[in-house]
Amino acid sequence: MKKHHCGQAASDVTKKIPFGVKLGYGIGTLGYAVPFQLLSSFFLFYCTAVLGISGAAAGAMMSASTIWDAVTDPGMGYISDHTSRKILFGRRLFYIFIGAIGFALVNFLIWRVDPQLRGGEADTVKVVWVAALLMLFKTFSTVYTTPYLALGAELSSDYNERNAVQSYRTAFFFLGFLFPSVLGMALFFRPTGAYPNGQLNPAAYAALGLTVSILTLVCAGVCLALTYRHRLIYTPPKVKRNPVIGLFREIAEAMKLSDFRNISLALLFINSAMGIVSAVGVHVFTYTFGFTNSQIALVFGVLFVTALIAQPAWVLFANRYDKRRALIACLWINIAVSVLFVVCVFASAWIADHYLTVMPLAVLIGFSMGGSIALPYSMISDTIDKDAYESGSRKEGVFYGCATFLYKISQSLAVFFVGALLDVIKFDSSIVQEPSVYLKLGLILPAGFLICFTVALIFAYRYTLTREKVTEYQKALQQRPEQDSASG
Repeated sequence: MKKHHCGQAASDVTKKIPFGVKLGYGIGTLGYAVPFQLLSSFFLFYCTAVLGISGAAAGAMMSASTIWDAVTDPGMGYISDHTSRKILFGRRLFYIFIGAIGFALVNFLIWRVDPQLRGGEADTVKVVWVAALLMLFKTFSTVYTTPYLALGAELSSDYNERNAVQSYRTAFFFLGFLFPSVLGMALFFRPTGAYPNGQLNPAAYAALGLTVSILTLVCAGVCLALTYRHRLIYTPPKVKRNPVIGLFREIAEAMKLSDFRNISLALLFINSAMGIVSAVGVHVFTYTFGFTNSQIALVFGVLFVTALIAQPAWVLFANRYDKRRALIACLWINIAVSVLFVVCVFASAWIADHYLTVMPLAVLIGFSMGGSIALPYSMISDTIDKDAYESGSRKEGVFYGCATFLYKISQSLAVFFVGALLDVIKFDSSIVQEPSVYLKLGLILPAGFLICFTVALIFAYRYTLTREKVTEYQKALQQRPEQDSASG
């Protein structure tokens, strides 16, 4: 563990991070990605089909919790930025520790609600209880996630090593996506005599929830143990100000920085594309292409596995040609695949009998999306150096809090617009519809991709930081007077 002022020591600028530290940080991603994906995949079905909660009530709970989750991110970042160095484990790991415990406990409880609570006041109690648990779930998610992302920027000041750190995080992020959907279905929702459809078995959700909660605690513990002694400790100037005013002032300072604004908006539209896939991807492959469940699982499995194994390639590319060029290359590949997917939609009748023809596209989009997700977070770390040079203080928590706020807003907007478009084309899954409806449904995916990736590309081109500029900022920060040390 190294203590520094607002800049960093020269020896740290080129120092490589040990493999164990990068692995530990990556494993920490599973601590929030798995329970979050479990909730995203099964919560609405669990509420409506298992607990007997109305779809409207379940949807309202999800919407309210998503808004709460998003707006609390910058605040949590500000709190962790300004937490004393004397706190247990330091200002980032302390909140990861607390967040993991709360996250695991609430996740355990949310999947153990008694489905027999039905009728009259029992229904009201059940809805209130689930809503309260959901709000706590999102609260502890923020407590864990925002300081965790800020920690990634504090593991190294080296321009290239930041790419490696984020590649490990992204690889485990995609693993976290696969766990509930693949292993959850295979291991926990098996048919029984009482429940031929395993997804209706309350005991399966309780067992899955317990397993995921244990996984959260283990992964957070590994992250804490392996990263604790390697953190770079930065000290922002001690500024006395009203915390609320200070929060909004620092958010404004972050968004005023053009490079941070551009890369954050690029990330927003990249994540919007991911949100479109989550919202309508299964619909498109089911109704437009006529794929079976196993074929759809294979397509998404290939996409996510390719994104995972592509991480080293994008690290090498970014290290050699710079992060901006690497991200622009990712986005151009995404745009090209989107155009090819339009052709696939118009040839959907033929592809329905030759489903393997979409696998090259799944590989390409997985390869490019792997870089599209990882690189912006590394670039955000570089914008923090520029801001520290201009403002005199480091605000990793606020910067990543703003980034996650935009991420969650993008996911919500993507779901909203996809839902609205489904109404516009008059899609109805309960009846067989005209081929023109399925054609329009299929075009939602590539059209959304083209819009999102093109706008993201525009913002990526506006990003100006390079390796040389970041090195200049770091050297200038290093030459500033030493300030009082504080733990990070």
